[in-house]
Amino acid sequence: MKVPDSLIEVTFRVGNDINLVQGPGGNISFKQAGRLLIKASGTKMADVKKKNIFVEVNLNKIISAMNENDVDPIKNSYKNVENIKPSIETAMHAIMPHKYVLHVHCVNTLSFIVQKNFEKKLSQLIKNFNWTSIPYIKPGVDLANALREKIKNEKPDVIFLSNHGLIAGAETAMDVFNIIKSISQKLSFFIFKKYPFNIQKLEPFLSCKNYKLPKFDDIHQLALSEKYSSKVLKGTLFPDQAVFLKDGIVIMNNIEAINNLSKNNETNLPVILIPNVGTLIPKNFREANEDNLLGLCMIILRIPNTARLNYLTTEEKNDLINWDLEKYRQKINS
Repeated sequence: MKVPDSLIEVTFRVGNDINLVQGPGGNISFKQAGRLLIKASGTKMADVKKKNIFVEVNLNKIISAMNENDVDPIKNSYKNVENIKPSIETAMHAIMPHKYVLHVHCVNTLSFIVQKNFEKKLSQLIKNFNWTSIPYIKPGVDLANALREKIKNEKPDVIFLSNHGLIAGAETAMDVFNIIKSISQKLSFFIFKKYPFNIQKLEPFLSCKNYKLPKFDDIHQLALSEKYSSKVLKGTLFPDQAVFLKDGIVIMNNIEAINNLSKNNETNLPVILIPNVGTLIPKNFREANEDNLLGLCMIILRIPNTARLNYLTTEEKNDLINWDLEKYRQKINS
């Protein structure tokens, strides 16, 4: 099954827009003659012009397996070519009736859909789209089944996934891309404050051998304002935060405490916020970890101070961290 040029181009554009996806997050698909091409699990959209990142699956087998309530409707739908697996969200893409389906972790969107009663706010802002929403549910087949129930009586082109992301469908690659970009732009009006960062204040803390500076200066904002740090310290807001920032985020304000933390545990280290100084990240952080930390920062900065937030429960977070499919994504990006 040939990968359409338009699918490659849209995938590349999305993958290079940190506002839409971070690291290996998000996925895109194309349906034709009972087959479905979908981004492989753990791969990055930005790499689409460097290597093959798509897996071909049997669409009819997936739909049939879901109708039989198979707990793993993907397993017999593809050939393991090039040692890559279909996206965790393959069943969700299969359920959508559109030819092209795009799922993103848009930071503008997430700054709304982590809030309680976000639907009321969106109804005033997203008026020209046929949309619906789904409460948070574990990604994968659970989410696909919830979507299947939702679209029995509705025919949406856009679905807001609470504490997760945005999915849209259309009949061309550019149309689905334009839907996503338009929604992102409509939700990007919030003006947030950035606080000055002085690297000289942080330099004494760099003596700890297991920590380093983040490559994105904006990440320091999480430590430079109590209103930002308080939001991020309360819990996990979305699945990829749980997966790629699984060791958490803590506040520390002296070098001795940071060195003691590193001596006792050299591998599973949290991100450290030093109040009014800056942020340190573990030296073993990879690109996917930093990209998702930047994404989290971008979301936090866009949330109004008065907003009431929904956080994932401990059980929901642990379900993601201990899930074999998510461990596979982590392994590919380690």
